[in-house]
Amino acid sequence: MAFKPAAILFTSERSATRTGLVPSAPAGALEIFLRRFTGEGAFNLLRAKWEVHAALRDGPEALAAAPALDDALPPESIPSVASGWRQDRVLAEIDQDGFAFALDPMDEPFFNRRQQKTTRQQNKLDIALVDGRVCVRKRFRSYRLGARRWGNRPVPARDWVHRSVWVSLGFYMYSEAAALLRLRDLPFVPRLRKIDVAGRTLYMDYIPGESLRSQAARTGAAVHDADVHKDGELRGLPPHQLERREVELLDRAGAGDFRREIADMSRQINARGVAPLDIKLGNFSRGARTGRLYWFDFEICRLGSQPRWEADLLLQRELLEQMFDLTARGHVVV
Repeated sequence: MAFKPAAILFTSERSATRTGLVPSAPAGALEIFLRRFTGEGAFNLLRAKWEVHAALRDGPEALAAAPALDDALPPESIPSVASGWRQDRVLAEIDQDGFAFALDPMDEPFFNRRQQKTTRQQNKLDIALVDGRVCVRKRFRSYRLGARRWGNRPVPARDWVHRSVWVSLGFYMYSEAAALLRLRDLPFVPRLRKIDVAGRTLYMDYIPGESLRSQAARTGAAVHDADVHKDGELRGLPPHQLERREVELLDRAGAGDFRREIADMSRQINARGVAPLDIKLGNFSRGARTGRLYWFDFEICRLGSQPRWEADLLLQRELLEQMFDLTARGHVVV
């Protein structure tokens, strides 16, 4: 989605709407000062950070003890673990297109589904064995030097600087952690297992499956960044056209009534005071075991305790409508 982080960080002032599901941080002179002189970004960071640290004060054991989702991967399913290598370690790296690449040759037949790895443009994603669970380790990072979007579009210097600043302050990590804490009772959102504040890293249950973007690629058309980069015509299309094209390909692939599932998930997520704003097919995946559709990636979102909640809730619904034509197909997000 061509949605710039700055668009949700620097916005006009609006009163926060309370959800009643998560306690709100007390307002005071410091917040008033920050909102007046630094914009909404610092205020949003404080709100998300307050929620996360409040949860950490309750003890990290609560995160680790939460029941596993139906599609969470048992460690014994991995060949190297089954052979007796059970210590905490990185099992595989996840590339820009969401494909896993095992570190141990013994695990390659289990994880690897593609020959060539596509370099990640931001963040670092690994599949790791942590405290007896298979987790996705998400390390929040700025864009790499020379980063490209949608195949071959250079990241503007302004966007690179903005993301670097907010990553260094922990904005994206705290935003996603707060969202996952609010959504931890939902059966289609990965469980948050561990928060490493100093390392700007989150650990979530690894849910093996296939993203809707990969399902769209089953048609044989170029969809993933590595393939779009090779197609001169596709490289020239604006991002919103590429995204709509992916949805059309997904329909052609016979992906079922995914619109109804997304609309239903959205209603439940919004009811808990979270509005996802980075909406793309790569953030939805079907669990390999149950076929349930999961929603991933909440680092760009609005929380109900932050300013502009109502405005960005409406924006989220508009983004869903633009991409999936929900209303025309009888699915309304309210």
